[in-house]
Amino acid sequence: MLSGKTALVTGSSQGIGLAVGHAFARSGARVVFTSEWPFPRFPDALPPGCHYISADLTKDGEPERLVTEAWAALGTIDVLVNNVGTYREPTFPELTREHFDSIFRLNVWSAIAVTQEVVRRAVAANRGGRILFTTSLNGTRSEPLHTLYDASKGAINALTRQLAIELAPLGFTTAAIAPGLVETPLTDFGLKSDPEARQAILDQIPIRKIATVDDLAGWYVFLSSDAASYATGTIITVDGGLDAQQMPSRPVTAAERHN
Repeated sequence: MLSGKTALVTGSSQGIGLAVGHAFARSGARVVFTSEWPFPRFPDALPPGCHYISADLTKDGEPERLVTEAWAALGTIDVLVNNVGTYREPTFPELTREHFDSIFRLNVWSAIAVTQEVVRRAVAANRGGRILFTTSLNGTRSEPLHTLYDASKGAINALTRQLAIELAPLGFTTAAIAPGLVETPLTDFGLKSDPEARQAILDQIPIRKIATVDDLAGWYVFLSSDAASYATGTIITVDGGLDAQQMPSRPVTAAERHN
């Protein structure tokens, strides 16, 4: 589906970003993987013909350097996936300006800065492109201890819509993928070692399954393909039915659990 295309995927040393980069490569794209690590965390997992560039996107100048090197390695960037982000923060009474700056700089500003540089270079080359964002169900729904994370993902949702309008005249389209709970190194809350806590989570998901990164990666491939070229400003929820459910905390009977 992506034969001949090039892609830059931020936050792609593990989790969703790594899976998306591999799915792109399997679909025919040439990909630049990137994270703040000075080398790939899984060097043997880098697909043939793909590249890894280390960049700390919270630092001034790093988004621009990343895009410069990625563009040079690929010759162009047809698809940008703004995936990098984090959620760790204290309780609301303990939040400080430093916490705000840290999460919003990584989750929101890095996406703006990388996108600006990709757009600038593409316009100079008389090209358009596709810009994808990893948002979250938390952009429209909330949970404890996620004040800044939820606010940042709400901002990403707004950015997806805004750039669809802002960049359409320049030949760019946008889309975002909003997962529910996904098993990644960042989001494994010890659930693998706590069967009861894991079951309590599963009981709140209508299809009784926590998503894997591969459950999501295909959506990025489709939304980057020519088959999705008319969709822009759209946010796709991929959450196993969480957002469709009115009362996720109601008791689940044994019969329901095993059906």
